[in-house]
Amino acid sequence: MTIRARTSYRAVVLIGLAVVVGVVPLPASWIEQVYSREVYLIGQPLLTSLSSLFSIALLDVLAVFGVAGLIYWWGRALCAAGQKSRMRVVSRMFLNTMATAALLYLIFMLFWGLNYRREPLVTKLDYDATRISPALLLDFSKDTVKRLNRLHGVASSTGWPTFEELPDRFDSAFGVVQRRLGGSRMAVVGRPKETLFSPYFERAGIDGMLSPFSLEVLVNHTVLPYERPFLVAHEWAHLAGYANEAEASFVGVLTCLAGDDQSQYSAWLFLLPRLVRHLSQDDRADVYARLHEGPRQHLREISDRLNRAVPFVRRNASRVYDRFLRANRVTEGIASYGLVVNLLMGTSGSDVWKGLLPRDDMISRVLGENDV
Repeated sequence: MTIRARTSYRAVVLIGLAVVVGVVPLPASWIEQVYSREVYLIGQPLLTSLSSLFSIALLDVLAVFGVAGLIYWWGRALCAAGQKSRMRVVSRMFLNTMATAALLYLIFMLFWGLNYRREPLVTKLDYDATRISPALLLDFSKDTVKRLNRLHGVASSTGWPTFEELPDRFDSAFGVVQRRLGGSRMAVVGRPKETLFSPYFERAGIDGMLSPFSLEVLVNHTVLPYERPFLVAHEWAHLAGYANEAEASFVGVLTCLAGDDQSQYSAWLFLLPRLVRHLSQDDRADVYARLHEGPRQHLREISDRLNRAVPFVRRNASRVYDRFLRANRVTEGIASYGLVVNLLMGTSGSDVWKGLLPRDDMISRVLGENDV
């Protein structure tokens, strides 16, 4: 077998293996116990700690060298080909490029992507869908407003933390929540980094992402100071292996509530619009009427920031991510973001909330924690 034939054979094998990994179902219990709770959490602290040593985003470096390398690879092959053999070279390069994409997919699945196939978080929680009701949603919304009104003054009395300060601010809270969710091996926090993709993030309305190849947190630098704690906590939840967006938001909320006043305020500010969108128009107006000017102004500023996104870019980014999530067996697609409300209300009164809220807090009573 010639070198060229061996190369083509390896390319076909790589592509075939990627297809098998992509379509063959694996038991969720196996993924949960072997990969998500063991293999992944052995590698994550090593890779995240390594990537956190660098101030620049390693994904940016990989992207720049990857694009430049691809252009050089194709250009060199085409320049070396004669006029008669050019089509043959294009066919071979296309096969090799597909094999490279297959290899990247396999690396993605090994480093992080298999977490999409783990058991749903609700199977590990005291979750009861019958707890969810319009009455609870309305009470939860009103009491979230009370919490925001009470926290705003103290949260805004000092400077909001920078992205660089957040790991030290509530690293311990992240560990508390992981243990509460049944973790034995702990994920470590990552250093939030700005990225070359920030201009795209801003135009697409993307606040942040986890790099699955370097397990580092990338953030949109235009995110407002009081949004930062929840954004980073959400991405840290991805670092802990919670791939589903609703689950990551749920873990992010709990992490913020286990933190300081500013992180708690950030979580409630994130939650309020997601709670009230499910209310009737009259109830929504009543809830917002109870909100003080401080948090109301913050919500306006967040809305203004998001409105600066370019509609065409934002729609296409949402469409691509929706397809990506569905391809990774998140059947709700991008709508999974909104399911965090179900997780919060469905676990009301369970031990997952224990100690995260003051006993005399109104939200504690709404969530049924007053007897915990």
